Amino acid sequence: MEPIRYLHLQLRLEGKVIVEDRFIREVEAVPGEDVPLLLIAGLADGQVVAYCDEALSRDLQATLAARIANLDFPAVDPLLDVLRRQGVQCEVGHYKTYVFPSMQISDRNVHCLSNDDERVKAFGFDGFAGQVYVIKREGRIVSACVSTREDEKCGEAWVFTAPDHRRQGLAGKVVSAWASSLIGAGKVPFYSHKIDNLASANLAKTLGLQPVFEEIVIIRT
Repeated sequence: MEPIRYLHLQLRLEGKVIVEDRFIREVEAVPGEDVPLLLIAGLADGQVVAYCDEALSRDLQATLAARIANLDFPAVDPLLDVLRRQGVQCEVGHYKTYVFPSMQISDRNVHCLSNDDERVKAFGFDGFAGQVYVIKREGRIVSACVSTREDEKCGEAWVFTAPDHRRQGLAGKVVSAWASSLIGAGKVPFYSHKIDNLASANLAKTLGLQPVFEEIVIIRT
């Protein structure tokens, strides 16, 4: 699949779609996901694509488009300068997203629990998708992975390991089991992290994940 199609799949998970190849529009309200003023993505095939909120004025859209044409991704200061001169207060998020190789993982230490299981609730993972992939120690969950959001085409991982059980490879096991389940269901599993999250970046490297895009999201504050 082309990297741009992965980007559009993930955006749909966030309740957004691309319109006319240059605008971003919300089509479904997703908690914690605002419509960005700008989204700029560097794709794995070398392309850089940019989309802006269609609610911005035409003049501002035109000014931003001119700056985007000469942008050296991921340097977005020229875009921030334009917005700030218009009195728009904003903040920037920079993320990296991967997909998984085809895998069939079977690890007897990983268990699939329902999100209404009392152990899942105690771990704080009951507010996500129905199936939670966990490793237990002495009856309690110490590492878990779940779809933070999921639809009929893809899902995105959320993983957490208790501090006293880190550096034991547990996160890799639960993430791999989660991804294997989605692949088996014909879905694309996504793994994303903030660009400066070295622990998550190292996990992606250890698992041999394939980077598909980096995105910079500029939102209004």
